[in-house]
Amino acid sequence: MKPIMLYPVGVVLILCLFSLAGASKQLQIVQWWLNQLDSPQTATAGALAPIIDCVNRVDRDTRLAYYLLTQVDASVRTAERSGAANLPREEFGDNAEPQARLIQKQVCTPAITLQLERQAPGSPLITATQQYLQTLRRISDVGTLLSPNQTPGAKTPQQQLFGNVMLDQLKAELSRNGGGYLSASAALRDDLTREELRLRPLQLDLLEARLGRDLHWHLLNYMIASRQAIDRIDQGVRAADLTPQALAALTASVQRAQESAAAFVDQMPDKELTEETLHLWYTLRTPADTYLAALQGMLQDWLNHATPQQLSDDYDLVTRRYDVLLSYYNRPARNAF
Repeated sequence: MKPIMLYPVGVVLILCLFSLAGASKQLQIVQWWLNQLDSPQTATAGALAPIIDCVNRVDRDTRLAYYLLTQVDASVRTAERSGAANLPREEFGDNAEPQARLIQKQVCTPAITLQLERQAPGSPLITATQQYLQTLRRISDVGTLLSPNQTPGAKTPQQQLFGNVMLDQLKAELSRNGGGYLSASAALRDDLTREELRLRPLQLDLLEARLGRDLHWHLLNYMIASRQAIDRIDQGVRAADLTPQALAALTASVQRAQESAAAFVDQMPDKELTEETLHLWYTLRTPADTYLAALQGMLQDWLNHATPQQLSDDYDLVTRRYDVLLSYYNRPARNAF
């Protein structure tokens, strides 16, 4: 097979890392073999793709359902302070996406680690993913009784049918298994983050060597800058060592990457809106703007000596805006490529 024929495969995995998991063991083996022919980076990205797809499409809604079931009795819950748990799925741009419960058996199967087991048999991600899948199965039956975009305090038809006694039993079940699920989910997400942060710059270099700094490169460069910013802000907040200077530098990095991509698009002679990469860029413009605005707002409030509560609200908004940006990026990239 000629290398040029493998370029689309490499570009797809380099761009988004969010391809669908193969429906069979044989198909996953073939995918892994093709990716190996392309490059080690592509093979690693392909091995991570089914795991990332499970996390993005199932884990988020499952976590939201858990938060709603366990917090419906809270007396004070404002939109800004409750974070993503209060958000309708429409804000994430995926209101047409099937409910997590409907796709879990197809997206989060034990086979999602198959490629990784061949690519990196000793990877801790294999164990983390398997532990996550076990806890997901234990909590799934509980999660089916609540839609993640349900209004807090409102009852689904199932809840109305079973009544308060069943709801109490559900909460008791969540108290037994919910904490374990959240821990397994957080551990898996942390491992994925570390691997992606290691892999994506290598992919960016590979993409530039093959195709130059085209729109694929600019999109990936922007998503890397956005991810690095939110990760470093999160680390700084948790360690209580984030400074206004560091936040300013991270905000500027995101802005430079966004402006660089916009300038490249402006200089494109022919803008075919049916071209998938260009369509993805236009899809990202609004969530990218709101993410940058949230970063700039947090920085300005800090420089203006805002109260700790205001800065905490700003931080919540930044993380929420990044989650929305990532959702808008993931679904079109996954479906298009």
